[in-house]
Amino acid sequence: MTIESFFGLEEGESQGSAEAAEKFREQLKKNATAIKAMTGHQKKQKKKEEELAKILTAYIKDQSKSDMVFLIIRLLQENIPGAFILAVLLISDSRLEHELKVDLKSKNASDTTLTSFAGVASLPENVKAELNAWGDEILKAGLLRPTKTLESVLTPEHKLKSIVLDLIDYALEEYFERISMKFSEDKIRQFALLSIQSVLIKLKEEAKKQTDIEIIETPIE
Repeated sequence: MTIESFFGLEEGESQGSAEAAEKFREQLKKNATAIKAMTGHQKKQKKKEEELAKILTAYIKDQSKSDMVFLIIRLLQENIPGAFILAVLLISDSRLEHELKVDLKSKNASDTTLTSFAGVASLPENVKAELNAWGDEILKAGLLRPTKTLESVLTPEHKLKSIVLDLIDYALEEYFERISMKFSEDKIRQFALLSIQSVLIKLKEEAKKQTDIEIIETPIE
């Protein structure tokens, strides 16, 4: 690959053409912007990974969290971003909300971009709002690196990995137990699928828009 083709120029287009030179400069500016954005995302991702490490250390000391620790380690082995794992866990424990400075209850229905639970009659409006706010946090985490997140949470056949669904199930089970609501495992799984479906759709839409950033995220062979 030549430098011209990397920046979207046809072979020979950059030679002896003022118009091509200007196009080349514009492409450089776009890539510089993408690199700057990517650097910011990496800093945020690193911070989230450090926060996850602290939480994981605390979980290791808690015998009741042993299954959760094992699940998180498996998720990290799948290269799933720490920010995404943290966002899913967020609703499982009010202490996490406090540590991460996120208050899901304070967000009104009008503040959320997702309406995944809008039509669920079995849930009170305040619970729907909280679940939709949670979905927003998962989406926000995924948008730090949409392409990377999608590649890690989906199988080669573009199906959601079962281990990711297990994490969502766990988070929801803990949440509903905390607010004294009882649902069957099947119902929890339905809610889990509902919560992640809209997130994945929006991540796919955003990943398609990622041109320069997507190039940066993709390893060079």
